[in-house]
Amino acid sequence: VLHGRYPNRARAHAQCQMRRLPSVSLFYLGVAAAAHPEFLRYPSPSSSSSDSPAPGSAPTPSPRDSYLSTSTATYACHDRVVVGVDYYPEQWPLEDLKPDMHSIKHDLGADMIRIGEFMWHELEPENNRFNFTFLDLVVQLAEDLNLEIMLGTPTATMPAWLAKEHPEVLLKGPDSADGFDEGASAGFGGRRQYSFNSLTYRRYTTRLVARLAERYGHRSIVTFWQVDNELGHEGSDLDFSRQSLLSWRMWLDSQYNGNIQKLNEDWGTVFWGVTYNSFDEIPLPRWTIPGGPGRWNQNFRSNQSPGMLLDFRRFRRDSVTDFSNSMVAILRRAGIKGCITTNAPGGFWGKAMDHNDIFKSMDIPAYDNYAVWGGSTSAPQASSVAMILDVVRGWAQPGKHGWMVAEQLIGAQGHDIIGYTPRPGQVKAWSTASLLHGAIGLNFFRYRAAVFGQEEFCYGILDHTTPRGTGRKWKETKEVYGIAKQHEELWLAPIEAKVALIYDAENIFAWQAQPQSTNFWFENEAHRLYRPFWRNGVAIDAISTNRLLSMGDATELLKRYRILLLPVPMVTSDELVDFLAKFVESGGTLWVSFRADLKDKRSQMRRVPSRLAALAGVVIEEIESLNPGVSDDARKVKRAGDKDDTWVDIWREGLLQLAGINSTNDSKMEVLFSYTDNFFGELGYGAVARKRSLHNSSEVLYLGAGIDPEALLDAAAEALERQDVEKVGIAPDGELERVLRRDRQGNVWEVQINHNIWPVDGTQGDSYLPFEVRILKQQQQQAPPQALLN
Repeated sequence: VLHGRYPNRARAHAQCQMRRLPSVSLFYLGVAAAAHPEFLRYPSPSSSSSDSPAPGSAPTPSPRDSYLSTSTATYACHDRVVVGVDYYPEQWPLEDLKPDMHSIKHDLGADMIRIGEFMWHELEPENNRFNFTFLDLVVQLAEDLNLEIMLGTPTATMPAWLAKEHPEVLLKGPDSADGFDEGASAGFGGRRQYSFNSLTYRRYTTRLVARLAERYGHRSIVTFWQVDNELGHEGSDLDFSRQSLLSWRMWLDSQYNGNIQKLNEDWGTVFWGVTYNSFDEIPLPRWTIPGGPGRWNQNFRSNQSPGMLLDFRRFRRDSVTDFSNSMVAILRRAGIKGCITTNAPGGFWGKAMDHNDIFKSMDIPAYDNYAVWGGSTSAPQASSVAMILDVVRGWAQPGKHGWMVAEQLIGAQGHDIIGYTPRPGQVKAWSTASLLHGAIGLNFFRYRAAVFGQEEFCYGILDHTTPRGTGRKWKETKEVYGIAKQHEELWLAPIEAKVALIYDAENIFAWQAQPQSTNFWFENEAHRLYRPFWRNGVAIDAISTNRLLSMGDATELLKRYRILLLPVPMVTSDELVDFLAKFVESGGTLWVSFRADLKDKRSQMRRVPSRLAALAGVVIEEIESLNPGVSDDARKVKRAGDKDDTWVDIWREGLLQLAGINSTNDSKMEVLFSYTDNFFGELGYGAVARKRSLHNSSEVLYLGAGIDPEALLDAAAEALERQDVEKVGIAPDGELERVLRRDRQGNVWEVQINHNIWPVDGTQGDSYLPFEVRILKQQQQQAPPQALLN
């Protein structure tokens, strides 16, 4: 490594076996040694007077994989509902500590406080000088009150002494679009400044987390452990530093087994003559000519090969995951009693990371649920919030269910610009929706609004001047806690969904690099397929393609799911396409949207027509990006027999029927929406097509355009009816959420939430107040729900 000879996968594996290190550990050790040979001169682990972490502790305990695969938790991570608050005791006078915690437990009724994720300096004010006095006091008070703790490992923000001693641990952002200057390093004073590829940082965090686990891992009151804080948030998933460059080259060497020619072929480097002779010639995907400023729907912009951009995002995903896994391994090795999680931030589909990988080694997923933030002018659609909650639920390990809201906003939020203030009752509606979509733990952010710091405008249960036990939000918090506890048997039951939204992180990465339309956003396209079924009142799972393909034979899958929704699957594998074809052949329903099956896993264009479009009986003849400003004529489609036009945006494809589709008695293909303009319309192109089997319930619907989801309500209702999926039915209002769920005794409940700021009429001559929540028992079933994600 020191001589620039990057080991291929086979050699790395052999060396790791000799040293009893996992391959990825050797990978990081090699990178660090090449970048910073002085690391090798650190004192040994047995030297108690060392000022720096010993190299033997870096980057993770060995062998790590065995610790990742086995939970040490002695508490029920999935068999109870817990409610709590995010509390930052280090931010308040010491005399507030005991009355605050007493009030949280006995007046508010919380089970838990979430603490610690930004306490590194408090615990280690100087290098290798630890002081646990204050945290010991907090833990002891919590034990006295029987107030559980979710303890964060405070690695998201480093102390000043570390930034001063080792500025090389800081990540660097992308290059400026205005020139070739190197990207700026993250400045100290914010958060998430570190490089996931820095072995120096890995070693200091290893020492800190190991000390925490040793001291508190067996304390019965610490029932949950949170790894870091919002991994990958605020652009920290990306890194263009030297340590990232060295790790990137070694990652590529491992992925391509040392074969630079294979890399050149996969990236198509012969185009523009950018072929590489060795891995150490490969740069990071920096700003290039031609180029331009990054757009809002790209996490960074570079005009490098699409294959390189896809691989770089894969590398960033693996870098974030490896850091997370290293922290989990430390906790597992210490034998901690609590359940391990981390708090995923919002906007995860816009990042170069995959939470399915991150939560694979943890006990339970957790998510920070901020429906609004600084600058928000209104609340989002309830269905878009619901979809994200369903995605979070799908991060759970196979055979498990339930997840946690680590941070649920309750007041106005913002750092320098404040956004929309939740209306009275709106947080109760959002919180109930979290429970409805599988949450079994919920912490409000935050107990009291900070009086200093970057988040002093993030309002909490108590505002800056609100006395304990008073205020509108205090009352609303207690109402949410009541809903959580009173219906515990309902929330703890697994959700039985017959419809599943399917997504693939690597496909999303490809869209990040090449959005193709200036307003394209993957989350919106997923929601385009999700909303028509949500409006019909059915439960929906959201899982990755890897989870789907691990569920067994496509025919067996029909026992679990009857309808699959596949948004904009531009990058596909042969395995996935074959699986979906068998699913449809066996009687399943598949909805697919535009640009389907366009590229292979190298991000190279396929030279055959879309096989997924062919499942719907169509071929794609023309394409057009519908950027803002395109003529209204190009955005109009019409359903057969309808007088009014329906609008499309983002993208459109001209669909033609495949020859011979309706010439047999096997199936029937029909165009549901057609274009009306003097281009696509004149050529007779369809916009949305559907093919149905005449022998079983199978159906494939292909969306060749970004059509208004409301126009698909009837098609979704027909698909549900055809597949005999139980549903509530289309609600009279688009923001009225209604879903059926069974509790653990088999009782059927209908949960109804009015997400509107105004009253709406029901279907029985009744009306719903703004943000009203109804949990209505319907009937008794013979058997409790058994279905789990597997």
